[in-house]
Amino acid sequence: MIPTLNKFLLILIALIIFIMPAQATDSFSIEQKEGIEGVVKDYILENPEILIEALDIYKLRKEEEHNKHVEKILENNLDTLISADAPSAGNPDGEIVVVEFFDYNCGWCRKALQDIQTVIKNDKDVRIVFKEMPLLGQASMLAAQWAMAAHKQGKYFEYHVKLMEYRGTKDEDYLKKIAKKLNLNLEQMKKDVNSEEINELIMENMIIARQLAVNGTPAFIIDGKILPGYLGKDGLKRSIKDARKNINNQ
Repeated sequence: MIPTLNKFLLILIALIIFIMPAQATDSFSIEQKEGIEGVVKDYILENPEILIEALDIYKLRKEEEHNKHVEKILENNLDTLISADAPSAGNPDGEIVVVEFFDYNCGWCRKALQDIQTVIKNDKDVRIVFKEMPLLGQASMLAAQWAMAAHKQGKYFEYHVKLMEYRGTKDEDYLKKIAKKLNLNLEQMKKDVNSEEINELIMENMIIARQLAVNGTPAFIIDGKILPGYLGKDGLKRSIKDARKNINNQ
């Protein structure tokens, strides 16, 4: 068996030979290169598990790099993500802030709303921030625009719940119908729906989501961690509990 140190030296030399430009290995003669390649090849054939070890190390390093990248993006966009002006529910001054990226035509987002409502009811120190992420076509975009228009009139969450609970086609007629039920200023909403302000806010959400590699809905950010997919009631409560414990230990 080749000692561990020599194993890594062989891998390093092999990388120099196979990856670096030819001029970087000109100091090796053809015979030396062939000899090193032969030793490395024989060792790998005798110990194929080294390839798996190398892949595991590579994946771990890439994951660490990704996590650091995400942490930096979260840090740079934190004020935008949890802005006091952002659509939200629960305690506006809650110690724990949960950010949800969602789509109005996403079935799992509809299911997540039930869990969110339970959290808001039972935990008075949580703020849920909603980030429109209309991935599922024009109907999703239209619903997001109308919800944001309702936000401008101070009834975002009521409108949000009505939209999420409705299983039919979210066309303009239904969007207007909700507005009337909630006594919103329909004429003002029509103006706001296509405003540059609302469209820029939605696009800003989409850009941040893409930078964070959030590719589907729902996706949550809790205590600086991205939690993709449906968490379930217990998963959401557990994540909030862990976040609170982490804050208290700081």
